[in-house]
Amino acid sequence: MSQAPVLPYGSPTTLSGISENFSFHSSPENFIAARVLSFHKAHPRLADSRTPIRAKVLNRNVAVLSSFENVSQVLRDEAITKCLSSSQAYDELMAPFFPPPNLLLLDPPDHPKRKDIWLARITNLNQSIRSIIYCCVVDHFRSISSGSMIDLYDSMKSLSWRILLTLFLRGKDHGEGGDFVEIEALQDDLLRGQFSLFPISITTPFWRSPRSKGLKARQQLQSLLRSQVAKGKCPFAVSNAEEEQDVANHMLLFTSSLAAKAIASLLTAVLLNLFLFKEAGVCLRTRIKSLEDPKKISNYIQSLVLETERLSPPVVGIMRRTTQKIVLQHTGEQTPSTLVPKGWDIWLYFLGAGRDHAVFGETAEEFIPSRYYDAPSSQPEGFAFGAGAKSCLGKDLMRMVAITVVETCMGEVQSSESTVSIVEFEGDGLGLPAGVQGWLGWQSKIKPGEWARDIKQLPTQRPRKPIMVKLKHQVID
Repeated sequence: MSQAPVLPYGSPTTLSGISENFSFHSSPENFIAARVLSFHKAHPRLADSRTPIRAKVLNRNVAVLSSFENVSQVLRDEAITKCLSSSQAYDELMAPFFPPPNLLLLDPPDHPKRKDIWLARITNLNQSIRSIIYCCVVDHFRSISSGSMIDLYDSMKSLSWRILLTLFLRGKDHGEGGDFVEIEALQDDLLRGQFSLFPISITTPFWRSPRSKGLKARQQLQSLLRSQVAKGKCPFAVSNAEEEQDVANHMLLFTSSLAAKAIASLLTAVLLNLFLFKEAGVCLRTRIKSLEDPKKISNYIQSLVLETERLSPPVVGIMRRTTQKIVLQHTGEQTPSTLVPKGWDIWLYFLGAGRDHAVFGETAEEFIPSRYYDAPSSQPEGFAFGAGAKSCLGKDLMRMVAITVVETCMGEVQSSESTVSIVEFEGDGLGLPAGVQGWLGWQSKIKPGEWARDIKQLPTQRPRKPIMVKLKHQVID
């Protein structure tokens, strides 16, 4: 006889919910791992399962899902997705900062129609931007003297801003003052307000809460970005006031600090893997170059990026809210199915789902750069860009950025220009902090406390302390 569905494991009180809220924001990995370990202690026969757990975040009941199967169900199963809402889940966190209409917060039936419009716009953009990205990469690295020690994440964040503002606002003078510096500063204020643990807007003659500053920044950005769109300084043509407002609203998303930090997170992980990960004493860059055949090199670079996405997704998870009760199945496990009541939030933990042994085998938590090299199209990927109908609109763009950066650093872009290579680290790759190695998948037995100590996970993942590398210019023969 099949077992009746049960609620996610755990029973937090309102008092513990306050504590859990701070714990979750400090380190989702540590927060989730602690509750999973508690579950395993109470149910030792299920120690290998990725059972849903219950938590209190922002004083709401939350089902935290970390299995590949459950995350896939929530994102792809139409019988479940029709019972979920993005807009309700993000009503407090994002809606005040990203005014409608925007794809991020739309639910059916409005979402599919608007996404089709934006897919057409983005597809046209993707066909013409590779050379722009390449120029941004070359200009960025050229601005750094050969032999300089740089904070890799900080440098990648500067590059990400350059790319976003050049692509979406046709900027050519980034870093020289003017609107672009103002946009960066305002977007940073908006992000701090959005992720403030003090979700109340307060303004006094002497002090503004982060949320109040963020909301004011949003108003200024809306005006500034709509002016840029009206002047034709964006790649999307508009023919009326409604389209102008729609494009301006999405420019607020596309040029957000969250987007810049997400790209910087992925680039940091990709370049650490490319230059500092070693097998038998040989770095991955040298190993890829030894393939010689351009097609093989291209395929291996793509595999590197996909594997980095799987293990080190920039955004660790997303939320949904149930508008009806749902039941999640657990194939092949001894645990009963999970009931998530109406009105609960669901946190989809991409980091855990991408390391699920049930899908990725014994090497699920290990960085295997060739995992996707000549792999069949059915090979499961991680959830760095979500999945299903609400998958990230910028997936192809973000992958293009990562691949172009790698190709440029390796000298694979056909050009007479100089290329740039990160060739040194203070120590070797294995000298990286334990939590950083766990984030990259170089070590699989990393304690949750080490992860929390070494990796900042919200709003995007990055090392807590600077990773300093030496940058050296090389000229293509």
